[in-house]
Amino acid sequence: MGLFNRILVPVDGSGYSLNAVCLAARLGRIHSSDMRIFHVIDDALLDQLTRFSKKGRESVREELMRNAQAFLSNMRCKMHEEIITTSEPIIREGVPHEVILEEAQSWNADLIVMGKLGRRGISHILLGSVAERVIEFSDIPVLVVK
Repeated sequence: MGLFNRILVPVDGSGYSLNAVCLAARLGRIHSSDMRIFHVIDDALLDQLTRFSKKGRESVREELMRNAQAFLSNMRCKMHEEIITTSEPIIREGVPHEVILEEAQSWNADLIVMGKLGRRGISHILLGSVAERVIEFSDIPVLVVK
């Protein structure tokens, strides 16, 4: 048994997330870990996009889901390059750091590996980044990848 039996990898489609997937895959191979790639559609982002779009909320949600499925598929392929078998990527909706922590707990993850996700500018000052919140409230180790 390795040190990390279950590694949760929350992703947002950024380059940071891709780096996190690659590192998590290498760690997973070393520790013979189960891997789970995970994405959260941010409720606040969904609300903002709907507000500024001529599309309805459901149309915006479907577009976000399609985009997420596309980059999740790409990231899953990166894990397979490291000869890591993963379950199907998961997409949930909610407040990202809360949903990530809920998933880690319900799946009994031993490690969370995530890219430097988050907000910039005034949103960062007021709300902090997703990675900061996950680190702050997590009961398990969190590895943040640049």
